[in-house]
Formats: sequence, C-alpha cells, structure tokens
Amino acid sequence: MFGELTLADRRAKIDSRLETALESARGEYLAPARTVIVERDDRRYGQLVALVYNSVAETPDDSSILRAATAMELFRGYCRLREQLLGRLAGSESDSVTRTSNAALLASDYLHTAAYSTLSPLEDTDVRPCIGTLASVSERIIETLTDAPLESTPSPAEYCSFVDGTAGALGRGAAVIGATLADVDDRERRRFATLGRGASVRRRLRRVLDADAGTDTIRLGSPPLDGQHRILRQHARRRLTEATEALRTLSSTTDVDSLGAFVEGSTPVESVRK
Repeated sequence: MFGELTLADRRAKIDSRLETALESARGEYLAPARTVIVERDDRRYGQLVALVYNSVAETPDDSSILRAATAMELFRGYCRLREQLLGRLAGSESDSVTRTSNAALLASDYLHTAAYSTLSPLEDTDVRPCIGTLASVSERIIETLTDAPLESTPSPAEYCSFVDGTAGALGRGAAVIGATLADVDDRERRRFATLGRGASVRRRLRRVLDADAGTDTIRLGSPPLDGQHRILRQHARRRLTEATEALRTLSSTTDVDSLGAFVEGSTPVESVRK
C-alpha cells in the first residue's frame, strides 16, 4: 500500500507521541511510568494496531491510527506495572518495597489515564468502542493477575493461562482496536482478534522457551522449570495454528503480507493463503 510506514519509521512516530504523553511523568513516584515504556521499546502492540488497520484501509498510518497505537503502548506499560506491583505485594513488606510499590501504583494509574486520554480525540463513532475494548482488556488482565499463583511455582497449565490472560489479552485488544478503526464487520473483527491473541501468546512463550529458565526463584509471571517446557511448546503451537488459520480466512481484499510476517516472525509468508 502506498504511503505505509516501515516498522522503524512507525516506531519512531509512536516514540515521539509517547514522549509527549510522558512529559509530566517526573519525580520519584512517576519515574516508573517512563522506565517501563522505555524497557518495552519494540512497540509491538502499537505496531499490531497499525498493521491490522493498514491491511484493510486505503489510507495507512493516518494520525488516528498512530494515536491509537500510542494509546496501546501506554496501556501496555500500565499492565506491565500492575504485574510488577502484584509480584512485589507477594514478597517483603519492608519500607523500601512499600515505597517502590507505591511508585508503581501511581505510575500505572498515570499510564492508564494517559492511554484513555490519548484515545479521546478520536471521532465519536470510534472512541466509544475503542475505549470499551481497552476496558475489557484491563478487566481480563487484572483478573489474570489476581488469580496468578504469587508465592509458588506455576504449573505449565497455570503459566499458559497467565500468558493467555496477559500477552494474549493485549494482542487481542490491539487487533480489535485496529479492526474497529478500519470499520470491518464483526466476523472479520473476530478473526483479527484471534490472530492478535495467538501471535502475541506464541511470541511470549517463544521468548520464554528461548531464554535460560534455570532459576531457583520463580515469581509472578515467571515460567515453569525446564522439564515442563513441553506443555508450553504445545500451547505456543496451538495458538500459532489458531492465528494462522484466522489469517487464512480473512477477506480476500485484506493485505496479509505484513500481518503474516507479524504472526510468523521472520518466516516468509508468500504461501499464507495457499
């Protein structure tokens, strides 16, 4: 599509908008808001919003999409801080931990507000469903974090459920927002949602499986031990299959190349519809 940004150019534009949104995040208690955004600098969920929209729309990467992508990254930061906060609450009750937890709570509230505020200038017909999507994602993630085994090693099934309810919920939400702004029908929106969830869960589990998981301390969000990775691999393959099938069944007018690359990573996608 003519005018579509490269991943690097889109990331730079999202970064610029994030910097504006974080202008007032200063001082000890708001510093974590900036830190968590910088730590997760691939802008993956913001990119997913844009890739879904661009696969359908005639005017790729317009200002409304970059705004929505920025909001998704702010929301991602909020969710990450909430995850870190619950992990700390399961640990020591020392003054330093309490102070750090207070900072994480305030900074996450800041990012939560910033995400919704960033969406607010969208057209009336778009802003309500997009805000509703963020609210649904937030509810799913908070439920997942609340139910997570904070003080014990998660079983493989528990960890797969945790990833579904965090990375999967974020990926689904990002895809639904992109599809909503592209004004697709409900059936296509559900396919995009499945794609976003599956690709995001698969990527999170791949990162876990590729990393050195040999550790004696398993905290909230940490993977099961090495001997249990078979179940994680099976779950990653299952979610990849779902995402790939959703990709294949999208409308024939949908440009699937960039989305295919997102799902498959570096794998060529010429045969995605064969």
